[in-house]
Formats: sequence, C-alpha cells, structure tokens
Amino acid sequence: MNTFPVHLPQTLATVAQLKGGPRFLDIHGNVVETGNLSSKVDQEPLLAETYEKLLTSRTRKTAGAFYTPLDVAEKLTEVAVLEGPVVDPACGGGIFLLSAAKRLAALGGDPKEIARNQIFGSDIDEWAVAVCRWELAHWAGIEPEEVQGVTKADPLTEKPSGWPDQFGAVIGNPPFLSQLHRTTSRTADRREELRSRYGNLLKAYTNEAWLFLAMGLELLAPQGQMLLIQPLSLIGARDASEIRKKILTEASLIGLWVDQSTVFIGHTEVCAPIVRNSLIDKKQVVRYTGRTIQEVSSVEQPSDPEDWGGLIADLIGLPSTEFTGSGQVEHKATTTAGFRQHFYGLVPGVSEQKEEEIKHPLITTAMVDPFNCLWGQKSVQFDGKKWERPVVDLKLVAESDKAVGEWMRKRQRPKLLISTQTKVIEVVVDEKGDWVPLTPLIIVEPQEEDLWALAASLSSPIVSALAARQTAGAARSVSRITLSARQLLNLPLPSDKQALNEAIEIAQFIHKSSDQNLKKSWLLFGETINRAYGAKNEDLISWWWNRHPEARKQNK
Repeated sequence: MNTFPVHLPQTLATVAQLKGGPRFLDIHGNVVETGNLSSKVDQEPLLAETYEKLLTSRTRKTAGAFYTPLDVAEKLTEVAVLEGPVVDPACGGGIFLLSAAKRLAALGGDPKEIARNQIFGSDIDEWAVAVCRWELAHWAGIEPEEVQGVTKADPLTEKPSGWPDQFGAVIGNPPFLSQLHRTTSRTADRREELRSRYGNLLKAYTNEAWLFLAMGLELLAPQGQMLLIQPLSLIGARDASEIRKKILTEASLIGLWVDQSTVFIGHTEVCAPIVRNSLIDKKQVVRYTGRTIQEVSSVEQPSDPEDWGGLIADLIGLPSTEFTGSGQVEHKATTTAGFRQHFYGLVPGVSEQKEEEIKHPLITTAMVDPFNCLWGQKSVQFDGKKWERPVVDLKLVAESDKAVGEWMRKRQRPKLLISTQTKVIEVVVDEKGDWVPLTPLIIVEPQEEDLWALAASLSSPIVSALAARQTAGAARSVSRITLSARQLLNLPLPSDKQALNEAIEIAQFIHKSSDQNLKKSWLLFGETINRAYGAKNEDLISWWWNRHPEARKQNK
C-alpha cells in the first residue's frame, strides 16, 4: 500500500491504548505516540477491524485487500487448522492468525508459547503487520516485539527469513489482484519477477490470489492443511487451470467453501479450497456454504482440472448435464477473438452509415440477440461515442494498422458471432460474411453449409448448461457465462441428425420472424435441439428459459 489516512499510526496507537492492551509499536519496535481520537473513528472489537475501516476504499481496491469478518475467519479456521505451526502469508491485521491462535489454544496450547513460536505471517503493508503483532500480543498477554513470526515481506517472491521449513496449516485471505482491472494489473517488472518463480502457472490473466495456493503448497508439512480464500473465478477461469492441476496432482482437495451471501464488501463471490498435503486414494470433497460455513454434502474430487465446475454446479443452481454427443465444435469450425489492438485499431475506420453507402456493419456485443442481430435497431457505445448505424471502412483501418486490417479482412466470410458475459450462449449468424466483429465477441468460422447447424447446436439449453458448468465463477457474476474461443472449440455437437435438422428449421423461423412473442417457438426449439443431444432433463429447459433474453422481454 502506498497511501494512508493522515495520522493513521497515532490513531491506531490511541485506539490500542483505549483497548487496554500493550503499547502500539511500529515494525521496527518503536513506540508510536498516541493522538487525539476523531469522533468519526469507529472502535471495533478488534484493532484490525478498526484499521480496515480507516483505509480508503481506493487503497483497499488497489491492494486487493478486503478483510475477513472475524466470525467467518473463526469458523474456517476450525475446519482447516488441526495443528501448528500456522502461517498466513498475507495476514493483514491478523484476523485469521488471531483465530488460529485461539484454535491452537483450544487444542491445548499455551497462549504465550503460541504467539511467540506457533504463529507466523507476512504482509507488504507495514502498519497491517504492526496491527497484527499487537493483536496477537494483546490476546496472549505479551509485548508486540515478542511476536517475531509476523513480518513485512512479499512471500510470493521470497520466503521470509525466520520462518520454519514447514507448517501444519496455511490459512488466510490473500489479495485479489485481477488482471482485468487497471488498478490491480501487474507491472512488467512484477510479471517477470513472478514468472521467474512460478513459470507456466503465471498466465496473462492470473489473479495473484491463485499464486498464493501454489506458494502455500510449498509451505505445507506432510498431512498439513491449507485454506486460502479465493475469488470464485478459481473454479472455472481458463488461466487458473494450471493451479487447479497442481492441487489435484500434488495434494488432495478435501473441502471447498463457497459463498454467495455477500460476506465481503462489494458482494464479491468467493470460495476457499481446503487442501491436504497428501495423496488420498478415495477423494471426497466436503462442501460448505454461506457465512455460517454450513456443511452441505460431499462430492468426488474432480480428476480433470477443467471440470471443477461440477464441485459447485448444484450449489449455484445449475441443472444436470447428461447428453449424447457426436464430436466437438473443433471438428466443424475454427474460432478466434480479437484483442485490445483489434478493438482500438477499428477507431480510424468507423463512421455512421450514410444513405446508399456500402460499408461493413460494425457489430458489438450489445447488438447480439439470440438469432437476431440488432444492428440499426438500437444505439451502441464505441470509442466514447454513441452510434446508431456504425459501419467500418476496412481500407482506412488497414492504412492505420496493417496487421489489424489484415485480421479484419480474414474475418470477411460467413460466420457466427457469440457474446460473452451472458446468461445463456447467444449466437447471431452472418450469412453474407460482411460484418466486422468488435472485441470481445467470439468468432466461429465453419464451412458455409454448417452455419445454421452450429448456430442451433451452440444455442441449445444443454450447451449453455455445460458452458456455465465449465466456466463457473469466471464471469463477473456466477449467473453469467464467459467462454474463451479455445473453450468453445471443446463444446459438443449433437448426435441425432434428424432432430438437429428440425431444430435448424425452427431457428431459421425465429431468425426471420417479426412476431413480438416467440415464446412457443423458442421452447419448441429448446426441446427439439435438446432431443438432438439426447438430453432428457426436464429442469434443463426451464433453467434455460428463465435465463433467456426472450423470456426477459416477455416479462417486461
């Protein structure tokens, strides 16, 4: 952290004094003088909670620091901590470590010995470290300088000196540093620093919280247990695949906490894998939910790192997905998607369409409605402007950026365009092949005769359910689906050709229809294309329809 409220140390020292604990020291052992306490400062039960509230929302967001409520930390610690020593590699103000210390005491340990020799932690925020030391010292009845296992450090890059070689438990809530947000994205130096240690575990969109799992595995003693709170994207994000694989091959996933109860600020959806450092023959994953950490049921540990969605599918309301397929999308088409340069590279060539002007329509995600492109029917935003009928001059694009121009030229062919961050897979068909897709649309390029077969297949209820399961947690909300072009290639194709052809006819009818109420046609399509997949789950249709854009129109 690099920005703090004025007089933060003095405020912390004053609150600490009011709590009747030991002197408040900085990380160098110097006594921090008290000051006048503002009437606006809330005195929480823990100094760590007071500290969190003193930080600005911007500071918390930049650091990815959203602290864990004490009751949640205590319940998770009861599940994960069986023996010491215990370490929290991103300890913040010490809520998890205090909970762990109490847990070890309940197991028969002496508080003073626990605080001095069984509790370890680190944080890059020096005042969080000072608060953590004070909190443990206050609990144990010792001085903060005696809590020597908690230090200022970045354990992702170097293990702090003075730590034991191995730990009985690794716990905590590491910072969520998404690479999709400018405030938390890595610098080039940071990226190289992490890559030198973690190799192929570090991808373009790897959240640094995931790397704490890899580091935590290195710290665990045999039979030791790790519980680190993670963004729910760990379950289904493409760039978390190698982390999931590491857990499955080097240890055992014995538990998983899933929370959608808005425990954290901003309603962040989270999970916490519980990992044991041993390979167990019969691997059952005990699942817990909600703020009360309620045990709900057990499922088998997945063998495939790409199928962790099955761990939470029923918990987040996804239907079962039994089907009979015949091949995958990759057997019938190629897929691709643009990047930032393809988005901004279009700017010089975009204009509003003029009468009788023949240019390429610019298609954005907002224009994609199932089987219906809304170009010219609704206004959209691009490059900070509002557009009614945006078109692209590909010659101007190529003159500005030859590579982008060439890439767009290759997209001028019959194709499908698919939105991301949607509740079901939404497909439009470019039969003429003259549309220009705007990032982040996914582009599917089959042979022309397979256009509608693929459009119908990808629009099926069963494929949406499979995609939701595969990418569970990876989107902005657990109710959304976000597929990569590569993941889309692995989706299945139907086995019943006759039912597929019937579904194609219905899809084309919907595409051409001007009827404002197409509910019956859509439900008939869903039932027919599901029959092509041999999918017999009746709940699947209702799940799909309840999420479908057409259903939302009918409900308005």
